[in-house]
Amino acid sequence: MSSQLQSIEVRVEGYRDVWVYCEHEEGKLTRATTEVIAGARKVAEKVGMKVVGVLMGYNLDDLLMEPIYYGADKVIYCDDQRLKDYQVLPYTTVLSEMILELKPWALLFVTSEIGKDLGPRVAYRTKTGLAADVIDLIVEDFVMNLPTGRYIYKDCIAQVRPDFATRIAKIFTPKHRPQISSVRPGNFTPLPRDERRSGDVVRWEPRFNDDDFQVEILETRKLPKSDVMLEEANVVISLGLGILRDASGRPRDPREAYRMAEELKRVVEEKFGVKVEIGSSRALIYAQLKELEGLITKDRQVGQTGKTIAPDVYIALGISGALQHRVGMQRSKKIVAVNIDPGAPIFQIAHYCVVGDLYDVLPRLIDELRSI
Repeated sequence: MSSQLQSIEVRVEGYRDVWVYCEHEEGKLTRATTEVIAGARKVAEKVGMKVVGVLMGYNLDDLLMEPIYYGADKVIYCDDQRLKDYQVLPYTTVLSEMILELKPWALLFVTSEIGKDLGPRVAYRTKTGLAADVIDLIVEDFVMNLPTGRYIYKDCIAQVRPDFATRIAKIFTPKHRPQISSVRPGNFTPLPRDERRSGDVVRWEPRFNDDDFQVEILETRKLPKSDVMLEEANVVISLGLGILRDASGRPRDPREAYRMAEELKRVVEEKFGVKVEIGSSRALIYAQLKELEGLITKDRQVGQTGKTIAPDVYIALGISGALQHRVGMQRSKKIVAVNIDPGAPIFQIAHYCVVGDLYDVLPRLIDELRSI
């Protein structure tokens, strides 16, 4: 019966351009925002639309051209003292009004504290959908087979994200606009900042509701930043639960593996002059091993609920490579995996696969690098 269905092409008309909600700190766009602009550029070029950066806050003059320098074609900004500090209700009101009047085709947020707070409220206000924790954006048709016909929604965004268990899902918003996504940091490479680029900059005058300011901000404090910078490292050496036993099944002190990882880090930094960090799988962190207390911490986690990174070299030691971990490091340029299990999923994406005991392999690797 499906072969007899009439094919009907459907387009959602009247919506244009790919918007990016631009987060900024201390007068600069966040790196994650520049990544999302690059993702928006990929989509916009596919469908023949423009990239629009949306800026909100107070005293934004020095920021107005930055989205354009990083790849946007246009900036819409709202500069108002009442927006000096982020508050979800006034920000939702202003951004929703922009959307309802200007009708963007898509809107992208960073998957951040603000993006996870603001994005769903805006989607609800504007009566559309939202795909969270997206790791890729692909333009393709969405086909819906109904008894009345085969409906082909042209040029939708396939919002790719990790699903439960071991699957990758594509989320579509075929009938409503804008298509809203929050994009995980680390999945797109920022375009080079180019001050030669030009574009329109348009001011938006906000209209607030009387009940938008129910919260009064008395004080703001900066949280201390972690000195673990996985996203900026050229080489990441990650440890998994496999460090707890050797190839013969005997228990090993995980501090020994950590010390070897530190030694490998020192040797690589000295020999090659690159930045190296130590990472971890989620399983090792949540094991909460007393021996690794203060060493393997949440800010070292790589994966779906940790950080998404793309170093030049990723070394996975004793990590099985479940999907939740792979989505956080699979964009690494070269992946080296050491595991005693030849069937470990990490070997499916590794460029260099070492089936062996990391307690034998690591000392030999360190000695080889020292001899260079």
